[in-house]
Amino acid sequence: MRVTERIDLHRRGDYPDGRDAWRSELDRLFDEALTFKPHMSGSVWAETYGRIPKSTGAESGPVTLYGYQRGLLDAMCDPTVPLVTVLKAARVGYTRLATLAIGYHLHQDPTLCAVAQPVEDDAEEFGGTEIGPMLRETPVLAAMLRPPRAGEKKDKATFYQLSNGALVRVVGAASDDAFRRYSARFQFGDEIDGDGWTPGARTQGDKLKLFWTRGETFYNRKQVRGSTPLLEETSRVWKLWLQSDQRRYFVPCPQCSDAAGELTSWQYLDWGGKDLPHGLKWDLDEDGSLKSVWYQGTCGCIIKEGHKAWMDARGEWRPTAVPKVPGHVGFHLWTGMSLNANAAWPVIVQEWLEAQDDPANLIQPFVNLRLGRPYRQTYGQEIKPTDFLARCEEYGAEIPDWVSFLTLGGDVQSGTNARIEGAVWGWGPGLECALIGHFVIPGDPAMPDVWQDLDRLLKRTFRKGDGTELRVRAAAIDSGGHHTAETYAFCTERRRRRVWAIKGKSEARGARSKVWPRLPSSKLGNSWYMVGGNAARDWAYGSLAVLDAGPRHVHFPVEPASGSRPIDGEFFEQLTREKLVVRRQGFTEWEKPKAAHEAGVCFVYAYVAVCGLQALSGRYVALGKMPDADDEADATAAGADSSPDSVTAERSPPREVIAKRVAPAKPPEWQPSKKRRSSWL
Repeated sequence: MRVTERIDLHRRGDYPDGRDAWRSELDRLFDEALTFKPHMSGSVWAETYGRIPKSTGAESGPVTLYGYQRGLLDAMCDPTVPLVTVLKAARVGYTRLATLAIGYHLHQDPTLCAVAQPVEDDAEEFGGTEIGPMLRETPVLAAMLRPPRAGEKKDKATFYQLSNGALVRVVGAASDDAFRRYSARFQFGDEIDGDGWTPGARTQGDKLKLFWTRGETFYNRKQVRGSTPLLEETSRVWKLWLQSDQRRYFVPCPQCSDAAGELTSWQYLDWGGKDLPHGLKWDLDEDGSLKSVWYQGTCGCIIKEGHKAWMDARGEWRPTAVPKVPGHVGFHLWTGMSLNANAAWPVIVQEWLEAQDDPANLIQPFVNLRLGRPYRQTYGQEIKPTDFLARCEEYGAEIPDWVSFLTLGGDVQSGTNARIEGAVWGWGPGLECALIGHFVIPGDPAMPDVWQDLDRLLKRTFRKGDGTELRVRAAAIDSGGHHTAETYAFCTERRRRRVWAIKGKSEARGARSKVWPRLPSSKLGNSWYMVGGNAARDWAYGSLAVLDAGPRHVHFPVEPASGSRPIDGEFFEQLTREKLVVRRQGFTEWEKPKAAHEAGVCFVYAYVAVCGLQALSGRYVALGKMPDADDEADATAAGADSSPDSVTAERSPPREVIAKRVAPAKPPEWQPSKKRRSSWL
């Protein structure tokens, strides 16, 4: 009863009635104040109080959870579960569950909350587009939301405080300073496979551990961490999930039950595979289009897409392993579990079929974003040299017919076995490539005649089956050894023929730089480039693992072009000697072996030359045809030679460059170029 109503009763002489109503009101207030609130699970709170903000998706309004989302949200809000790890795909509603869990802790269990995103920009975006709208459009939270503190910018979206003492701050994990000077009982680490979570050179240690220390003053601290996994070798969320109890969402088969109607067959939905009897299966029409999709259960039953909602409503999360640390709960969510229309089984299968057209670029996103699994990048390291020998094929000529242009990768070696090695590679649509020949030019690179033989190789023509002849269109030669001056002088004189001296950048802690720089080195002129060696190796060695002909597949000849070294077991040993290693700090880098590996680095440098062509003219990006006249004009304007690659006239082949010779007793003096003075003289 309102105060005004009680005053009216008193004025009318109804004092006894007003006194009784007043006493009843006081009794009720005391009863409520002295009674503990009943415990509310996270899923019940979400469907009772939660709201989907208008600005965060296609839907808005009251929350309705899928079956698999309820158990996950309950674990996020359960005070008896200290650690939760979520290995997730896309389209599963994880971000929505995270914001609802934060809202639950702010309202039902008022506490200090902290959200850590990979970098500060991500933190500001998450705070402004997810946390802020959730607080403002959820009535029970909006009533307690306090205005910004004095002196704080109104547009700052990384700190929110409520009148009940709860607060939430959003930080970026890239800086160790983000994990200082505050406490948080409930912690949420998002996208922990992102680069921002990688420890830096001067970091204090593992970022999740630093984040965990923010709750040391709380006996009941809790941390939820989740991410879409990336590479298996470096994935943080994958390693954490393996340490958890590895829960999966088991659902009943709609066709299996006993005489009493009890469900008898339970299983968790899985992608499966062509070698497994269970999982998603499909039929194709004669034209290759998708005809039908179904799920083959472990019980042998065929389950249609229409049964997914029925199974989801009756499923339950079950642990499948013993956690390394008691109380560590893990969940795996993949897109096939979701009831979202864009996560329907036919949609997923269609994406898989499309990925087969470009496996080198599309398989990993499918595995990460749809299956919620880490991708195992082999870089050809698990392929034995004998397997590469079995891949050698007959070209029918020196060059396969589909090759559009050639590049050369060169490596300069000194010492007792001084030499220059150059590999000629042919390139076609989708960067499908073919080794034409790997040439060894023996002799001291300080001698001019060694470089003259390399020049003959660059001018040499190679023939296709139809008689068309191509010469090397661009070359990248390593200048990082003992013959930097000679390499630079050679490349400077042939700059207009797109012969470039290159050197790998110093990339600490596995950093990946752009393969081809925007500008040449300012120290040595415009024919010397600092290139991103790690990224170039990622691409080149990653292509070795592409088994099917098509984009990025690597072909090898049974009989290479004349003058080439044999393409034998030793060649393939060299091709795969550089190994990708995982450091304890969580990053990967290429480890250079002491044994010979020129076959590998020449392949990498040949790809670097392709990147140089792409930078020279945007039309090279397509790589599906020979450059036209406009391309030649672009190349000429950039200082390249406008002579065509295709040569139809018969030419006598150069002498065998692999033949040994004796160096002259007194080396002749090196003469500077008449076109351009060599800066090293």
